[in-house]
Amino acid sequence: MSDLAFKFAITAAVVVCATAGGYLCRKLDLLEDRAAERIMTFVGVFGYPLVAFLSVWGTPLRGSDAILPVMAAAHAVAMIFVSLALAPWVTADRREQGLLGLAGGVGNNGFTMGAFVLYLLYGEPGMGLANIYILLFMALMTLVMYPLARRYAGVTHSESLGVLMRRSLLDWRSMGLPVVAAAILLSALSVPRPEQIVRWRLVDSLVYTVTPLAFFGIGLRLHFSRVLPMWRSHLWLAAVRFGLCAAAGLGLAWLTWLTPWPIKDLRWNVFVIEAFVPTSVTTVAVANMFDLRPREASVLFVVNTALYLVFVLPVILWLFG
Repeated sequence: MSDLAFKFAITAAVVVCATAGGYLCRKLDLLEDRAAERIMTFVGVFGYPLVAFLSVWGTPLRGSDAILPVMAAAHAVAMIFVSLALAPWVTADRREQGLLGLAGGVGNNGFTMGAFVLYLLYGEPGMGLANIYILLFMALMTLVMYPLARRYAGVTHSESLGVLMRRSLLDWRSMGLPVVAAAILLSALSVPRPEQIVRWRLVDSLVYTVTPLAFFGIGLRLHFSRVLPMWRSHLWLAAVRFGLCAAAGLGLAWLTWLTPWPIKDLRWNVFVIEAFVPTSVTTVAVANMFDLRPREASVLFVVNTALYLVFVLPVILWLFG
């Protein structure tokens, strides 16, 4: 077995075992599924920002790379609002509409899927560009996902989106935004990262701690009895994530060729592949934080990821490998 195949097998085993562990803990009454709320909040507020801080600080940034995260954020925001506009076709439930909007617009671009696929295909250069691609993700989470989750969860109906965005900036759950901003500044100023971070493999250790924790929380909320009743949502989300998001990604990548900063070569591949990865773990975390149909969020995530691994990823590996 090659090194990449071994890493893929280990990662898949970690994901499956962690999800199964959470599911069994709930079924055996060892933990209530409400425990997932605390777990996913910890993952979203502390785990992901810490991994992002160390990864971004270790990624050399150049001015010419700015187009990649800016276009990535534009793609996500556009697809969130397209998904919100299409969600009423599937459900009349406001909370589920909000969940589908976030699930359709935001992909699993980080080390739990997109970045790992790029690592399998292109090695460390692919992983490095994936880190640049998700550079603005914490801003997207704080300024777009949090306010929309509040609105659709019924926390508030009267406040404008602008007011909700300002409230999100002051929310303790938004501490990841200044943390990642500090990492961008350190990298841009070429401040060297302590060599102990690499020597002690701190990023790897965090990845293999945070990832199982996130999937354990997903397993706690996973109710297989909801899979079939949600068949319309699963088909809708697959069409959005693997159809509309792919088309939008290709269109936006092509539009950059009309500018002085075209996305091309490996950056083209990174942008297009990241554009239609399955729905994100972060959506499940946000759904748990704001009580935005968290059980349905776990089911959507698991089914959408399974569809990607079985039907979409083999095509990607064939086309881009």
